Amino acid sequence: MNQLYRQHVLAACVLFLLFGATFFFASSLPFSDSRKSHFNEQDVASAGLTAREHRLHKAGSIGSKDNPFAREQHEIDRLKDPATGRIPANMRELELAYSKRMPTIEAVERSTNPYAKLATFEWSARGPFNVGGRTRALAMHVTNESLFLAGGVSGGMWRSANGGSSWTKVTRADQLHSVTTVAQDKRAGKQNTWYYGTGEIIGNSANKTGAPYLGSGVFKSIDNGITWNQLPATQVPIKANGISSVWQFVHRVATNPANLAQDEVFAATVSGIQRSTNGGESWFPVLGSDDLTNYSTNPYYTDITIGNTGVMYAGLSQTGGGGNSSTKGIFRSVNGVNWANITPAGFPATYGRIVMDIAPSNENIVYFLVYTTTNLNNRGNLWKYQYVSGDGTGSGGIWTDLSTNLPMLGGTSGNLDLQTGYNMVVKVRPDNPNFVILGGTNLYKSTNGFSSTSTTRKIGGYTINNNSYALYPNHHPDNHEVVFYRSNPSVMLSAHDGGVSRTADNTESVVEWESLNRGYRTTQFYTVAIDLNTTDDFVVGGMQDNGSWAVGNINEQTGWVEQLGGDGAFAAVTTHSVFVSTQNGTLYRYAYNDAGQRTGYARIDPPKTTGYLFVNPYTIDPNNEYRMYLPAGDTLWRNNNLAQIPVSNTGNQSTLGWEVAANLATNEAITAVSVSKSPANVVYFGTRTGKLYKFQDGTVPAPMRLDVTGSNFPAGAYINCIAIDPRDANKAVVVFTNYRVQSLFYTVDGGASWSPVSGNLEENGNVNGNGPSTRWVSILPGADGSTKYFVGTSTGLYATSALNGTATTWLRDGHSTIGEVPVDMVISRTTDNLVLVGTHGNGVYSRRYNGPLLSKEEVNAAKLGLGQNYPNPFRYGAVTTVPFTLEKPANVKLVVYDLTGKAVATLTNGKRLAGQHQVQWNGRSASGQELPSGTYLYQLTIDGQHSTKRMVYTR
Repeated sequence: MNQLYRQHVLAACVLFLLFGATFFFASSLPFSDSRKSHFNEQDVASAGLTAREHRLHKAGSIGSKDNPFAREQHEIDRLKDPATGRIPANMRELELAYSKRMPTIEAVERSTNPYAKLATFEWSARGPFNVGGRTRALAMHVTNESLFLAGGVSGGMWRSANGGSSWTKVTRADQLHSVTTVAQDKRAGKQNTWYYGTGEIIGNSANKTGAPYLGSGVFKSIDNGITWNQLPATQVPIKANGISSVWQFVHRVATNPANLAQDEVFAATVSGIQRSTNGGESWFPVLGSDDLTNYSTNPYYTDITIGNTGVMYAGLSQTGGGGNSSTKGIFRSVNGVNWANITPAGFPATYGRIVMDIAPSNENIVYFLVYTTTNLNNRGNLWKYQYVSGDGTGSGGIWTDLSTNLPMLGGTSGNLDLQTGYNMVVKVRPDNPNFVILGGTNLYKSTNGFSSTSTTRKIGGYTINNNSYALYPNHHPDNHEVVFYRSNPSVMLSAHDGGVSRTADNTESVVEWESLNRGYRTTQFYTVAIDLNTTDDFVVGGMQDNGSWAVGNINEQTGWVEQLGGDGAFAAVTTHSVFVSTQNGTLYRYAYNDAGQRTGYARIDPPKTTGYLFVNPYTIDPNNEYRMYLPAGDTLWRNNNLAQIPVSNTGNQSTLGWEVAANLATNEAITAVSVSKSPANVVYFGTRTGKLYKFQDGTVPAPMRLDVTGSNFPAGAYINCIAIDPRDANKAVVVFTNYRVQSLFYTVDGGASWSPVSGNLEENGNVNGNGPSTRWVSILPGADGSTKYFVGTSTGLYATSALNGTATTWLRDGHSTIGEVPVDMVISRTTDNLVLVGTHGNGVYSRRYNGPLLSKEEVNAAKLGLGQNYPNPFRYGAVTTVPFTLEKPANVKLVVYDLTGKAVATLTNGKRLAGQHQVQWNGRSASGQELPSGTYLYQLTIDGQHSTKRMVYTR
């Protein structure tokens, strides 16, 4: 690599560290892997950067084509009821309803812990600040181009009032976080009113006919998207009979800007088009049906668009891809009640989802993008319609089939791919009916309305040169929505599986994008990892369709750095390594020297190995950073010295050090593996059929496998996690993810016996109840001999201080911050009591548990510059000094409280200059009264931000 290139890369890294920007300098290298991945190597010169900063350099990127259906099947395997093979009907609504009745740790702590009167009980958001998740809903205020609303399918609704410079989550923690579509009432005097719909029918976790994670109607805001409430008429009754309401899947909401007399809003739902003329208070079907008695014959996919003049078009699929629906095709209406079927004679014989857009500059022109199984490679059909007269049928409309001009740019990733309708968008530029944007996995544009291929250009998704699955810079594959600026239609927003992007000029031959994921925390984490043997704040995690990213400090607004592309899977961090992986077991090690400088990378999964899970686990021995246990189907691989695999900076795989530690029956795919801390070398591993095995010493050649499957384990259930107590390998918790099974089991004798400890996580103690799916458990021992247990579930995070068999009481933790978003992983470490939570929808949270005060304010103390008083304890007749540091002039207040929360003394209150400060306290109240011996809290407030520490006063 030449010196000039080194200098450019170094400059980019320094700029990232200063400003949180992400820079991409990539060169594609071939792989023998059939997934046609690519690897981007970045060589960073050493310039006195810290070890942590070195580790944050963009280490590489593997790109691979997203497969939402493989992800879906992975979720189904984990969550299905083993007795039926299906996820229980309406399970999402049922488990959320039960979760709301569970006790919270905040309420319990405040009733029993005097310290908690000053505690916030909030978890700190860790980001990713600069990475967004799957976004189907995106809209811009009709008269205020600085106001955006965007929605994640499991991350809730978000609002930006400054053009995407920052975002605020406006879905409450206790509300449904599924957002699929959003629309504003654009009429003058009504523009504070917005609607959003819920329920993603394709691509969401656990999605399968009859058993997906469902939505629950339409939400409405009357204060410009700041607060939202569910429309009662669309609320889905909680039943146990599958798809029971059209409001479980809302594909589109649309308002009629031309109806000045009524608050007319439409919802394109599963089965049909629903209409309201009173702002959503009541609804009735106008096309298709609201009757799901014959759900299998009704259209799964519907859509609607309404022009400024009030003319509207709707598309209804056949059933999920075939069959006969009584109402299907393309329709036109001028009043929303009477609809004319204008489907052209040459329309494909079988078709699924239809999306459409009216040309704003000529509303007689409409484009329709159609998914059809009759075309190869998920290409679909593209049609242009021009209204002429009458109701638009027959000679009243002119149809042009543009399907032969769909983007087929060749290469690895150049062709249009609709993924059976998962990602589809068509939009027309407001000032030019021939400037058309088309989206599938990639985003394309045409300046001649796709009347030929001569002006077609790829402008987003995968790499512009089509030779790999690398990402288009600052953009992302799987496109769902496009929004043009009205003041300048060359400026455009794009919503995709990586959040939100903006281009300043969509007319350029090579369109450049900027990411607007500045605090838009909608990422869906599968895994998170930290170094368990340090107090380093370095975090790495794997996300759905967003790869693996890392960050080096606890500041929420620090930008994360991509480590690996594809679907991010398991990760690990040790002193000399960062391990990251992508879907189906592709695994890399980035190697570091003692100074934290990266020395190279290597692909380390054993060659020609098969059977990997979509999100495949592995674990590093906590006592040996180079020993790994890696499941692959029915085989458990072991490598005792990963350091011997050359870090050759290629994608070549190596057999060095790999050996088979265990071979199981072919139907026993290994789904979890864990290694003990003390005593060392005890290995537990479990399977998707509920079998659990153990090595008493996993390091010896051909270790003896012990079957420690509990006689009371649920038959055929999926073991997702095995949490070993770091103090005692005989103590462990096994986690089953399935619904309708006993989900947690605990042993104190190395697996000889097991006690169910899911307690109140099973509704009324009954496994047939509506308790959540448990995903991960972490055990955090306290210095005083106490233990804290955390469990991540499909309805958020829970914790307990005691495992007491079926009487175990789990408390909701972080219900006002993490809320009821699924938590796929929670990990903790004893070095600094850090607990890290990876959510599947709102990114990562963390918190340090420092004794009985479970408060974010103590975590903030160092960040806000508050030091520990000295001496501490201090005695009667002496004084103690409280130090604090200000980075800039600020309004400062320092108050001492007793344990009841009563303020007993104010030590300073007013403006202070930047720099170091000290104040003293003599143990007296504000009136000069001598106070009793005991523990006191002192709280520093700087410009409205609080931090709290303790001091002890003795007489």
